[in-house]
Amino acid sequence: MMRIRMIVLAVCGAVVLAACGGGSSGKDSKVGGSDFKPTTSGPIEIGMLITDTRAESARNGVGIVSPHRDAAHAMFDKINAGGGIKGRKIKVVDEAIDFSAPNHDTAFEAICQRFTKDNNVQAVVYDGTIYNGSFNSCLTKAGVPILYMGGSTGSAVGDSDDLKKHPGLIAVNSVSLDRRVESIMNKAIAADHLRSGSKIGVVIEDCPYNERAYDKTLKPIADKGGIALVKAEVKCAHGYADNGPNLALIQSLALKFKSQDVDSVMFLTLYENGVLYYFAQGAHTQKWSPQYLLFHSQGGANAMTVYSADQLTNMRGFGGMPDIDVTEPPAPSAEQAKVREACLADARTAGLAVQKIAVQITVFQACDAVRLLQQGLINSGGLGGTEKLVPGIEKIGTDYISALTLGGATKFGPDRHDGMELTAVSSFDKGCKCFKYTTPAGPIE
Repeated sequence: MMRIRMIVLAVCGAVVLAACGGGSSGKDSKVGGSDFKPTTSGPIEIGMLITDTRAESARNGVGIVSPHRDAAHAMFDKINAGGGIKGRKIKVVDEAIDFSAPNHDTAFEAICQRFTKDNNVQAVVYDGTIYNGSFNSCLTKAGVPILYMGGSTGSAVGDSDDLKKHPGLIAVNSVSLDRRVESIMNKAIAADHLRSGSKIGVVIEDCPYNERAYDKTLKPIADKGGIALVKAEVKCAHGYADNGPNLALIQSLALKFKSQDVDSVMFLTLYENGVLYYFAQGAHTQKWSPQYLLFHSQGGANAMTVYSADQLTNMRGFGGMPDIDVTEPPAPSAEQAKVREACLADARTAGLAVQKIAVQITVFQACDAVRLLQQGLINSGGLGGTEKLVPGIEKIGTDYISALTLGGATKFGPDRHDGMELTAVSSFDKGCKCFKYTTPAGPIE
């Protein structure tokens, strides 16, 4: 367990288990945000939320305060040095969520109150390590939008119903669960990785958004393709205490799937990496190597070291973040290269060391979120809140260049609050012992 925590922390910036949190359904949320207090003069208060995993260090020798804070502050400093937004400076209100909190719902509720009652934030930027429904609903009720930086690996942010319930939720460079499933299934079928008669073992956290994505998106695609599903549920985590029981169950599922002649495995969870690791360890113990249908293949050099060769060989990826998907990412487009260099330059100016790829990914995640917020505020005339800022972001359409996504492509609009636009198939190449893209990039359909 310690080894994968160390790898995930070093490569992705966060532990990715026990971090979902079904939270509130959002039914009581006031979409209009009647509690919101708009400001038209003075500083624009922006909430900055990061994840504190230092308690992990006390237990396991690894743990960090999310590095997204310093990276995001560097971007905000650059905006303020340039005169701010419409002549108004950005004032950052910092908060941290303790990853080891026994009850994430309660902890997030308290943070939301400090943002919206003790302060008057006009938007929140969050590293996205823990996805929590209570937090989303609290901010929705307060009329405050939240921009997810992409989490540790561009994690999904709930299903399409979640995005509708929380109109201020913006997934800057990642995807909803429904679109993730569509990319995996449709591109696996098109690439002949899945055929009629295939049997997929689905590890699913029983959070409401995962269950809806299974019923409304995964099952119809599987049924149409003549593909059988074997469902195995683990508990929807609401705090750190849920970690241990879930991990033990995940490892045991390899035997269950093997005994039922499953040939492929996928994970209908928000946090794929950690779940994959523990399942793969169980599969290796069973001397069983199923095909893994992943959104992000384990393309990083450090990530590959924690898997056996037989497990790596059967991994297929269907995501859209080159620095995470493949071992040697293709060169960015000219426009994306300019964005990346500007982000890194701002980080260097703030004194951050950006030589390591893991740090660069963090900088790009923070830079993507802050730059999108900046453009949205410009479009809204410097006005925050869900009612004004979100239309300002929707207006951007396909004009926003991400530092992280394939080709820098994104799309925003009234019906699209999850920005990632393109994905591609990736697989492990035995010759170079690396992950490569095997298809051109294309939209999620």
